[in-house]
Amino acid sequence: MQNKRQRYLGMTVTQLIVLACLGLTTIGIMGFAARTILGKLTSLNDITNPPTQENQAASSPLPTRTPFSSPTPILPSPTFTATTYESLIPGDWKQAKYEKVELWMPADFIQKTDGDYLIYAENGNAAGNGFIVSVNLTNEKTTLSNLDDFVQEGLTQFTPQMTFLEKKNFEIGTYEALRLKLQMIFNNVPMGEAIYFIKDGDTVWILSGVSHYDEFHDWILIFDKIAHTFRINQ
Repeated sequence: MQNKRQRYLGMTVTQLIVLACLGLTTIGIMGFAARTILGKLTSLNDITNPPTQENQAASSPLPTRTPFSSPTPILPSPTFTATTYESLIPGDWKQAKYEKVELWMPADFIQKTDGDYLIYAENGNAAGNGFIVSVNLTNEKTTLSNLDDFVQEGLTQFTPQMTFLEKKNFEIGTYEALRLKLQMIFNNVPMGEAIYFIKDGDTVWILSGVSHYDEFHDWILIFDKIAHTFRINQ
């Protein structure tokens, strides 16, 4: 029996196997070539079309940086200058005294003797509107522990010619002090009066400054400065 090889599409089995191997080799070569060409095309596209900043930011986020800590500035400690008694006295003022009590007033105030007051002085240059500007000091003993109660008791003695304007705390050294503002009529002349109540133990010192009411707004500034100089020397 004659041995014949089977043929497929005009080729033997051996020829088909060889052809298949060549085909696989060709496909591998073509795949490698395709990958190489695509890689070059991609590189070329990157050169001709560089990525935008937005794309770069999206593809590679910027690293976060921790800012350097700034040193906290060292501020100098505030300094406080204590107010001395002498700093309250203008250089051209003069002293008025009663025993251990002293106060200072402008040089144009002339101190006079008046049996009703411990200290009494008139301003020699301010006789405006027919009224003499004056400052006086008295004192009273009290059994009241509260200065406000003492003042309230005094307000009950007001006459119809007196008009109460204001009562307020007032700073005089370390003493408990209050200031009253009044308006009154004296010999048909309107006058303004600032009264300073200063408590020292069971003694209340009463300092008063009086002027014509039309000038009182200006004079009370001077009366306040005089009151600030009140001191009891121990």
